[in-house]
Amino acid sequence: MTDTPPERIADAVGTVDREIEYITDERAAFDRFRARLSKVEPWRPAESDGSAMAAGLGGGGPALAATRSEPRAGAGLRTVRTAYRETVMAVPHFEAEYDDTLRANVAAEWGADVAAQVVDGTRLTPPLYRALAAAADRAVDERSRFRRSLERERDSLTAVGDDLAACQRELDEIAAELDGADSERLTRLDEGLADAESTCADLADERQRLVHGRPAVPLSGVDGVSLVSFLYGDRERRCPALAAVAGCLERVRDLRTRCLQ
Repeated sequence: MTDTPPERIADAVGTVDREIEYITDERAAFDRFRARLSKVEPWRPAESDGSAMAAGLGGGGPALAATRSEPRAGAGLRTVRTAYRETVMAVPHFEAEYDDTLRANVAAEWGADVAAQVVDGTRLTPPLYRALAAAADRAVDERSRFRRSLERERDSLTAVGDDLAACQRELDEIAAELDGADSERLTRLDEGLADAESTCADLADERQRLVHGRPAVPLSGVDGVSLVSFLYGDRERRCPALAAVAGCLERVRDLRTRCLQ
């Protein structure tokens, strides 16, 4: 369990870095799935009775005409299912983070209707093909945008951590001078602590504005969830940067109390 402000920030940065790794792997996986999908031909029925008749006259009769439109009925969907398993469901963190069936994962990403057609269907129809292509493109775009959000979060955490580290060094120096300091020196030390308190307050305000000004996580299945909840929702401190600032501020106030004694 992390207790100091630097440890809290470092732990949060580690969480964000892990999510960046996950989202980068997932974006690449959906990109690969989309590339493999582009090589699959959707099923198309015979254009007309006339074309079927012409095929029959060419040898083999009506049975051959049916064979030409029907035999690949399941081939396209089998290829899609295999491609999805070998790309999206093959990312290194899949089992630890999701451990879903094909149906459950497709449903989480693209909805239950698409999942049912992919898992239970018999033909990769043109409408389903277009839906899958659009959904894969959207998944790539969502993860690209989410990665940018995660990178901004990491930059924010790093900036807060740097400011807090500087503040902590200053507080260490002040704390070392408190014992035995005369009243004049205590006054000057308190002025330095007042500046540190103001710095912490500014950091907290800036962080609050950033947290509340963000859009929700742009991923299917977690619509409406804030970035803070997505990243830190299972932790005791759901806002680790603010908790770190609060920890530093508490120390500042303890030192100011000592200055007045």
